[in-house]
Amino acid sequence: MADIFISHAVADKALADKFVAFLKEAIGVPSAAIFCSSVDGHGIPLGVDFNEYMKNEIQHPKIVILLMTPRYMESWFCLMELGATWAIAHDAIPIVVPPVQFDAVSATLGLKQGWKIDDHSKLIDLKKKITATGIKLEKRTEHDWDRKKTSWRTDLRRLLKSIAKPTSVTAAEHDALKKELEELQKQFDNLEEEYQDASETIEDLKAAKDPVAVKAIMQKKSGFEAETRFDELLGAISAARPKISIYFYRSNILMDLYNKAARIDPRDQNQRDDVDAAIQYKLMDPDIPHDLLWGGNKLKKVAAAVKALDHFLQSDEAEEFVKECEADGKSMDIDDLDFWEEHLVS
Repeated sequence: MADIFISHAVADKALADKFVAFLKEAIGVPSAAIFCSSVDGHGIPLGVDFNEYMKNEIQHPKIVILLMTPRYMESWFCLMELGATWAIAHDAIPIVVPPVQFDAVSATLGLKQGWKIDDHSKLIDLKKKITATGIKLEKRTEHDWDRKKTSWRTDLRRLLKSIAKPTSVTAAEHDALKKELEELQKQFDNLEEEYQDASETIEDLKAAKDPVAVKAIMQKKSGFEAETRFDELLGAISAARPKISIYFYRSNILMDLYNKAARIDPRDQNQRDDVDAAIQYKLMDPDIPHDLLWGGNKLKKVAAAVKALDHFLQSDEAEEFVKECEADGKSMDIDDLDFWEEHLVS
């Protein structure tokens, strides 16, 4: 019987093969000391009963190495080998292969210390562990060890990318996927409604008799879109506000674009503070009469955002929306302070 029993899933043959090669070529474990059922020269002889042979091999190894991959954790046969390792109290090295987590070790082997296979700093611990078993190792130089460690790291990255994926999911993963599917279904339903709505609009347009009728249809359909666009443009103006109060922004900066800026009362402490802040942030000329610096980058951004809103409100797209707002008693004149006080609140 072999001194080292490597417990692994058949689906992970490539990883098992590379691991066996590392044990032999880097550490010096003799071929005869390794049992690994999927690797040629280390498996089960022809004509031998598989179950009986496996049962005998796992009875007395000096150490059991468990390659705990996703496929390993869902293989009944692998879990029987793991159970036997636990029941017989073998010296074991659990090797956790991502995406399997360390809690798989504690859930199966208790507090047994495991090794995350891509933690290359643990390779020396693996070597020490195997040396401590008393297995008679073949001589390997330090150069052999360093060269094989480097090769192992390089090859492992490639192997982990192609590691066999699990064929089942946990209950938690199932619930998460179910919720994701429900969200996707909602999105699909919404898209289906939009498609139906668009189809109806197309049919209405086909039936339209003249350009006036077409315009009426498009205004009706674009009502919500116009409101959304209006909110977006207001949001851009709000975001462009420098580090000054909203009151000063509306009354002094925005209204200055229309030559209607509020006069500064030097007796008003709040207004004096606003002017000081505007000067400090390079929004105002420090010299009287404290003209706004519209040539600076900060106010250029404000002017561009206001211009975009003004252009939108004058467009055909917004015509019906503007009329509805005005019918509700809202100011829609951009050069009216009421407009900014109603629509730009922060």
